[in-house]
Amino acid sequence: MGSRSVRYREPFDRETPVVAWQAPDGREFLVCGTGGGYALRSPRGWESDDTVDFEADMDGEVFCDGERVGWQIPRAVLRRTAV
Repeated sequence: MGSRSVRYREPFDRETPVVAWQAPDGREFLVCGTGGGYALRSPRGWESDDTVDFEADMDGEVFCDGERVGWQIPRAVLRRTAV
């Protein structure tokens, strides 16, 4: 994991703007900005708990458990979140 990767460990604020994004594998995630990147949650996870399914760095590169998954969130999506 490179220095640009993000580990989301801040308290989750449901007032943060959220944008829906469909991953290359077809799953839908809600993307919200964090202090150092982005947190991705399933719509069900958004309503039920603070579990982060995936994380993304400031460039939109997506990680799962610190490992790159090969997905990139488009800049148009990132611009619509608040970081």
